[in-house]
Amino acid sequence: MFERVGAHVVTFDRPGYGRSSVHPTRTVLSVADDAVAVADALGWDRFTVLGVSGGGPHALAVGHRAPERTRALGLAVGAAPAELVDDDDLIAINREARRRVEEGRASLEEFLAEPAAQIGSDPSGAIDSMMADAPAADLEMLQRPDLRAVLVESLREAFANSPQGWFDDAWALATPWGFELREVSTPVQMWCGELDRNVPTKAVERMAAELNVESLEVIPGAGHFGWIAHEERIFRQLLG
Repeated sequence: MFERVGAHVVTFDRPGYGRSSVHPTRTVLSVADDAVAVADALGWDRFTVLGVSGGGPHALAVGHRAPERTRALGLAVGAAPAELVDDDDLIAINREARRRVEEGRASLEEFLAEPAAQIGSDPSGAIDSMMADAPAADLEMLQRPDLRAVLVESLREAFANSPQGWFDDAWALATPWGFELREVSTPVQMWCGELDRNVPTKAVERMAAELNVESLEVIPGAGHFGWIAHEERIFRQLLG
């Protein structure tokens, strides 16, 4: 697909995931600095950024840190700041995680330890457990062998050394990101799923009201994974 749309795609592991070393004091902004450093190493003066789910805040941070270098900025089901999300709109694991954040970092990590252990031993089963109360659209997508294989392999790689990257990431995303949405001057293109309960539509719309939005598409009948069915079209639009 990347060849068809003419995209040269580079990704990297956020701290603690995969083969990347743990950085306990990492922030959303520090990961944006990592992304800019990767672009520097590649000799890229300007680039396009796409953030998916938890990558969304980090993509916005790149737009905030390096607006003059960000050619285009996209969010596909990109997470919103915690204060814009209603608890009742979330699946159970995310709702409880939010409650644990209020109790502190130790409480959050204690809660995440059980699903992390299941991910380590049975990533496919962990997906089903964590998404048990997701909308039917997502449960249907999760039955696709190609998507499930990618998710299982991604989880195995992400937790290759330990779950600490997930713990640190969850805390960084649930607490202040280090910048205000209105400070992101780069125009943003956004896609979200109408029925998404990981990144609820109402929260995305509230976030959009504070950003410099070039476009916002709510994909009808889609959950958190629904954007994947439109992936090539999204890449083509983002690349212009």
